[in-house]
Amino acid sequence: MKTLPIDIDTFGFVERERFNNTTVKYKCGRDFLYYAMHYLLPSKFNANYNNPKEIDAKRLFGPILPTSLAWSMYQFYKMPKFLKENSLRLQINGRDISSFVDFISAMLFSRISYEAGIKKIEENINIGKVAGIDVTLRFEGLEDHVMFVYGHDKDNFYVFDTLKVSKLSYEKITNDNKFIMKISRDEVKKRWKRFSRVWEVDKL
Repeated sequence: MKTLPIDIDTFGFVERERFNNTTVKYKCGRDFLYYAMHYLLPSKFNANYNNPKEIDAKRLFGPILPTSLAWSMYQFYKMPKFLKENSLRLQINGRDISSFVDFISAMLFSRISYEAGIKKIEENINIGKVAGIDVTLRFEGLEDHVMFVYGHDKDNFYVFDTLKVSKLSYEKITNDNKFIMKISRDEVKKRWKRFSRVWEVDKL
């Protein structure tokens, strides 16, 4: 198995927050970006400081929206500028995301094949760079889920999540509160639809 150079005993894992005993929905993009920022800038983003809850509380990426409006993606209005201010760059399906318009355009109109996407993810992990797998849950990917990729082998990808998504066939591989998940390549391929994406974050 090939993995990122991460010590999973000290990495800043987080769990999706709950409100009124209900798990908060539609935060996978925020959580992926937190893991990416923590990996690249651990002193600035970690479980105790600028974690996902604080990203929302401080409105670092944009306004807080009700779940019914999450489809608008306006909660990421400030995100491209924020990443740039921290000398970070986001790409989605190979497109540079320099503005909110770039982000919306890439989310809706960029396309990448399963074969090209998997190759890009593997290449990133092999050289220690951040990649995210963004796969379909429903509606050909209009409802999706993006996960931080930790590693890969010939049969599976190993990802960091903040909850277990019931619609995905993947397995939690630890017995603690770390959401280190194993998802088979077959499951990724099955869920690779027209709106599937590869997210990449690196330093400028």
